[in-house]
Amino acid sequence: MANTELRLYRYFVTLCEEENFSRAAERLAITPPTLTHQIQKLEKELNVRLLNRKTKKKLQLTEAGIRFLECSRDVLHWADEAEKTARKAARGEIGRLEIGYMITTAYSGLAQRFIKNFQNKYPGIDITLHQVSTVNLVSRILSDELDVGFARVLKQFPTGLNGFPFYRAPVILALPGGHPLARKSGTIDPKALADETFVSTSVGNDFAFTRHVEAIASLGGFTPKISKRAEDLTTVLTYVSLGYGIAAVSQDMAKCHIPNVTFKKLAAKAVPDVVFSFMHRTNESAPAVKVFIGAMRELALKNEVLRGN
Repeated sequence: MANTELRLYRYFVTLCEEENFSRAAERLAITPPTLTHQIQKLEKELNVRLLNRKTKKKLQLTEAGIRFLECSRDVLHWADEAEKTARKAARGEIGRLEIGYMITTAYSGLAQRFIKNFQNKYPGIDITLHQVSTVNLVSRILSDELDVGFARVLKQFPTGLNGFPFYRAPVILALPGGHPLARKSGTIDPKALADETFVSTSVGNDFAFTRHVEAIASLGGFTPKISKRAEDLTTVLTYVSLGYGIAAVSQDMAKCHIPNVTFKKLAAKAVPDVVFSFMHRTNESAPAVKVFIGAMRELALKNEVLRGN
């Protein structure tokens, strides 16, 4: 029975639906004798009688035939579903996506917006999110642990990785709540930061991305002093809250409500921007991932580079 051809199930179900060999054969585009032979072949393979041949009335099934008909309909249904599923997977309509993201992209709401729009269009694709630092995001995409990611723009993409910017937001200052500049109203002149100590991201991050502390120092005409470094911005802000120094972050991080941290805008004609990009493998082959990349590229081209206010 395990070797029974799928067409034999279809022949049998069609015969039962038409209740006549001639009509069923016409529907199947074969001759009545051929259909008769195929039904006999099916019975021989199953070693059971499916049709009651002792009556000259309309087609009559044996008890085995009745039960087999029920199961045959299930077989054809699931065979059809299997074909549809395979085609959907090939088109990228179903599958899995492992998406990495930097915490700032979550606070901006953009990652959620992009992913939600995609889910509405492709509900058959299961998405799992992973919060990671940008440096780890790059390595995990290249090692196939993650498929794509949202993070800060790299100075240069390594071999095997590609991406494009999708969002930019101005740099702001994060200061301990009791800091004199935190209590000051209005914006902060970069020159007033010359004697301040900064908390920044790791050296690896600084090598890979734009150095926002250095950009602010350049505006103020001083060399920055770094007291602490951290792999992620949540830890950077935690250091700020503990009084280790001030930090330069994207304005979207102001939505991160960490006690004893005050956010201030910079007073400058050209405030540095934090630019975020969508990253993916250069030669991606998975259909669902390719569909997501295409959707993100279309969105980026449509909106150019979105800007936070």
